[in-house]
Amino acid sequence: MNHIAKRATEMPPFIVMDVLERAQAMEREGIHVIHLEVGEPDFNTPQCIRDRAIQAFEQGHTHYTHSLGSLDLREAICAYYDQTYKVQIHPDQILITSGTSPAMFLLFSALLEPGEEVIVSDPHYACYPNFIRFLQGQPVFVPVHEEDGFQYQPDEIQKKISSRTKAIFINSPSNPTGNLLSEKRMRAIADFSPFIIS
Repeated sequence: MNHIAKRATEMPPFIVMDVLERAQAMEREGIHVIHLEVGEPDFNTPQCIRDRAIQAFEQGHTHYTHSLGSLDLREAICAYYDQTYKVQIHPDQILITSGTSPAMFLLFSALLEPGEEVIVSDPHYACYPNFIRFLQGQPVFVPVHEEDGFQYQPDEIQKKISSRTKAIFINSPSNPTGNLLSEKRMRAIADFSPFIIS
């Protein structure tokens, strides 16, 4: 009897972690490795952040926060968006997560019904289509090309929109290509009717 859900066993492996683990094994053997597998900085966490974390521990900030995350942090994010982008956001519109991947998984969990589609660029970060598939959604790929700066083409997206399309996923700056979607193209995509996830 298999105790693991079929959908979990059908997920393709995240090869990047296999490559990272092999690279780390090579380093333990004394081999110099240049890492190109994961998006991890090649420097330690800045001292000011480490100092603040130590201070928080020493002040007893080690307990559960609000379910959306620390109110102080959410208010600071609101202030940043107001000052930087002139966009007013309420703290209750912000959810703090431990990273982008958990945030995307939570978002797709809340958004998708079985069989609904999410448009994703190709190439793309390998985990995002897996999240969609795991939640019984269907990723629909729109190729982006180097000669066009890996930019989404709005007309190519429009061709992929169907009655089952729930969202268009915009990853800008993009992982893995690093491109920034132009404002003109972003506005054109925003005019489409599905949810825009960015």
